[in-house]
Amino acid sequence: MSMGRSAMQSLASLTRLEWRHHKWASRSAIGLGILMALGIIVSLVAPWLFSASALRGEIEAQIRATTGLAVQSHGRAVLVVLPEPHVNIEAVSFADPSGALRIETPMLKGYFQVLPLLLGRLEIASASLFDAHMVIDLDGRPMPSDSAIGRAADARPATAQAARTDAINLGVLNLINGQALLKSRTSPEEHLIKAINVTLDWRQLGAAAQLIGSVEYHDQSIDLSAWIAKPVELLRGGPSDITLRLEAPSLSLSTRGRLGSEPQFHFNGQMEATTPALRDLLALGDRSLPLPGPFNDIVVSANTVIENDNAAFSNLHLEIDGNRFEGALAMQGLSGKPILSGTLATNLLSLTPWLERLPGIRGSDGQWSSDPFNFTPEDWSDLDLRISASRLRFAPFELQDAAVSIMTRDGRLELAVPAAKAYQGAFKGRASLKLDPDRLDFRANATLSGLDLAAFSLDAYGQRRLGGLVTGTANLEGGGTDMAALMRTIEGHVQVNILQGEIEGLALDQALKNLENRPLALVAAIRGGRTLYDEGTLGLNITKGVAVIEDGLLQSPSLRLGFGGETDIGERSINLHAVATPVMGLSTAPLPANAAKSGGDRPQFRFDLVGSWDDPSLVPDVRSLIRHSNAAAPLFDEKSKATPHGPSSQAETQP
Repeated sequence: MSMGRSAMQSLASLTRLEWRHHKWASRSAIGLGILMALGIIVSLVAPWLFSASALRGEIEAQIRATTGLAVQSHGRAVLVVLPEPHVNIEAVSFADPSGALRIETPMLKGYFQVLPLLLGRLEIASASLFDAHMVIDLDGRPMPSDSAIGRAADARPATAQAARTDAINLGVLNLINGQALLKSRTSPEEHLIKAINVTLDWRQLGAAAQLIGSVEYHDQSIDLSAWIAKPVELLRGGPSDITLRLEAPSLSLSTRGRLGSEPQFHFNGQMEATTPALRDLLALGDRSLPLPGPFNDIVVSANTVIENDNAAFSNLHLEIDGNRFEGALAMQGLSGKPILSGTLATNLLSLTPWLERLPGIRGSDGQWSSDPFNFTPEDWSDLDLRISASRLRFAPFELQDAAVSIMTRDGRLELAVPAAKAYQGAFKGRASLKLDPDRLDFRANATLSGLDLAAFSLDAYGQRRLGGLVTGTANLEGGGTDMAALMRTIEGHVQVNILQGEIEGLALDQALKNLENRPLALVAAIRGGRTLYDEGTLGLNITKGVAVIEDGLLQSPSLRLGFGGETDIGERSINLHAVATPVMGLSTAPLPANAAKSGGDRPQFRFDLVGSWDDPSLVPDVRSLIRHSNAAAPLFDEKSKATPHGPSSQAETQP
């Protein structure tokens, strides 16, 4: 038994020794294989390993054959075998014969493909350019026709020559901390892209290419990735599927579609983009917006067609400053001063964010602002937009079913509302603004029909001060270097007609009743209550900011209110004179004695409305009230006898 156990232990020990020997032999074989391969590689690359000029010449020839770029190096060229075979070449410059592309780099590092190396050939699988400075002419063709890429571009599609060139191997290019200056003969502007850290993976001419990495433009870091299904087809002028993504603080962009280069550049696909601030984004390209407003929090998605210098966006979904639109837009002249046109529709168009950026209308003293205008119309793009809105809001007012037209051209802004519903009525208007750098000139006209004045008053003042159905027209023009100067130059005419109207807080009917019975108590009785009237008319002739009130009249079955005077628009003040008269035949009260002496007219209540627009004062004609007092009238009769030139009856009946 013990002998059997001893035999088994001896067998196990022998097995372990054999396994260790086998493992050692395997490791030795692997090591020997590596040494042999290394020896083969060293022997094959010996001509380049010990000759920098031969190494440099071989690399330059490969780059020239593939890209057509002439290569010059002025530094050391070192071949490194381990851990990966690669070459380091210092102070390298590249240039194409036409000068469309120039590259200078202090260090080129190229990694070789192993299999060709074992066969005695140096073929670069990937290359890295460190701190490369590039100058790129966007109008040129940097790959000459005697290079592999040039021959592939010149080959006709679906031919034997195209098939041969498509099979040529390329590789992977890494740009590390590079920069590129982009120029064009058609534009004086140059664009500098810095901190370029990207990888271009294009391993075969006929295969897909991928670009991924980051760059810096106008101090903004941009992460980018692009995939091109057939880059060689683009070189031949054909189309290729493409996807592109950009991520930057000012822009997030994603596109996918089909790209072509002949007969001109064109793209057809889908685009999605967001930007927190459009003004900041346009400023990167030295562009500006022709309209007021923040233009923040923008989200865009659309079917996009770009052809050469023009772009069209259909099936558009646009969010901007809290507004949401659908429709179509088109842009012409993308490389110069673009022209934007299109039609948009929205359920709610809020103008409040855009009106907030307009120059201040009033100053801290409550008067018109004296802050000078500051416009830059020379930078404005041309617009031609049509917008339809179920609701158009410019707080605190709101229109419904509004059609809006916005046009800018040569520093002039044209705004039009061809049709809109306004407070149960209809509104249409047009304004033309000429914008110089420090001056605003305008012309405007508007028409109202059947506007509910009570609803309008509720929005304007927070309470129903006025009521009725308003129909009117206005034609105005003016200009100035600030709001105060502009208001003092307004010229034009306004005509207003009101049906079934009312005035809250002014009890004229009650005042006339007190006038016949207790005229001295009228001042207290007139405040509060309301005045109803069937129709009213008002005409304003405006000259140099002063509006003269003509043909002012309110009348009902029980009273007639005539008024006139003027309002100074520049000074925001009013000086109105009014006479309220009861309609004959409706009052059964006896006429006061002094009324008979004035020609038998009904008693009148005269008052003035004077002061600032913000706090006008109603001032009754106290003298006429005392005349209507039975107790005081005899005193005035005696005085009128003693005064040969008393007030005429005409003056007593005219405002």
